[in-house]
Amino acid sequence: MRAGTTAGPVSRRVPWALVCVLAATMLLDALEVSSTVVASPVIGQALGLPPSGVFWLAGGFAAGFAALLPAAAGLARRFGRRRVHLGALALFALVSAGCAAADTGAWLLLGRVVKGACAALTAPTGLAIILATVPDGPDRRRAVSVYSLCGAAGFCGGLLLSGLLAGTSWRLVLALPAPAALVLLGAAARLVPRDPPGLRGGRPPAAGEGGLRTLCRHRPLVRASLTAAAFNGAYVVFLLVAAWQLHHRGGRGPWLTACVFLPAAAPAALTAWWSARLALRMGPARSVAAGALLAPVGYLLFPRDAGAPGSHPAGMLPATAVLGLAFVLVFTALHLQAVGTVAEELRQQATAFYQTCVQAGPVLLAAPAAALVTTGPDVGPALWLVTAVAAAGALMALTGPRSRGPGPRASPSLSTPEAP
Repeated sequence: MRAGTTAGPVSRRVPWALVCVLAATMLLDALEVSSTVVASPVIGQALGLPPSGVFWLAGGFAAGFAALLPAAAGLARRFGRRRVHLGALALFALVSAGCAAADTGAWLLLGRVVKGACAALTAPTGLAIILATVPDGPDRRRAVSVYSLCGAAGFCGGLLLSGLLAGTSWRLVLALPAPAALVLLGAAARLVPRDPPGLRGGRPPAAGEGGLRTLCRHRPLVRASLTAAAFNGAYVVFLLVAAWQLHHRGGRGPWLTACVFLPAAAPAALTAWWSARLALRMGPARSVAAGALLAPVGYLLFPRDAGAPGSHPAGMLPATAVLGLAFVLVFTALHLQAVGTVAEELRQQATAFYQTCVQAGPVLLAAPAAALVTTGPDVGPALWLVTAVAAAGALMALTGPRSRGPGPRASPSLSTPEAP
């Protein structure tokens, strides 16, 4: 049989241009997560923000994401995936321009919350559109892998890009997403197909109103979600604390800070294509346990005098390298462990529940960590808090079930990490 003449009514060409546009939107969302980490001390100094305000530049985005993500599927059913995706992308571009022009911390924080809410809509609808338009099989797995790769690469790229731009002006860091989002909006308006008849206004999944109660009684899902909250919260807040210390204690510039953080972020981007395969081969529970144990070790290795006169950036390499390895081992494996034993009809809700907990970690940890940070010489208490939270996450991972795999229902294609 010749190519392109496959029998059956479902022979479709893969819309790779659409996949690339949606993947680029995912990259932009992930870039936004990390873009303010390196630039936050510079922004805080320019706007006269206290540590709590500086930390909430990252925490606010996570808060908006966590708050709206559980409602994303319902909004897509009510208004249509295309309309929700395009509307959120347009609002993202508008608010990005507003953030760049903000002259008070309150307006900037509000903009970050709104942008997080926009990302909570574009990320899952983008994946849903790929699953609906790309035929099942190798092409779909390849498309989802590209989507996941862009999520991991965006976080790493955000560190470097913000480090480069913040040295010129912190407003460039906040302004750059606006034109990028507008370009993607124009492309998506042309390429994203209209929703099929019956999708809009359709009935919710079979779980109904009792779905959340069912999920909360599912111990493996709850345990994995709490572990993810602790792991991601400690990771993001550690980057904020370290960036604060390097800027205020040692006068280090944003570019040097970004380079110091690179070993903690680059491994996840470099291995994203194979992350699900690696987790399945090693066993999700075993991979999570190994990575969760490495995380507090990495925080303990971070030199408490980092950035002080006479200290060398290379002294931070062991800590950031260990954290990069921990992230590779934990993140995808933890997602598989969380949803692997959930019934198929609850899988979408379980993923939203898990990702909400992932983003809740930085939200809950930002305020107490900021309270322990001052412009003085010692940020040790905040680093000890981060280490304790990571250790709590490791304890939860180690006391979980020691299953060798995610079970027959696990789907690596659902592991699309919203970069921490």
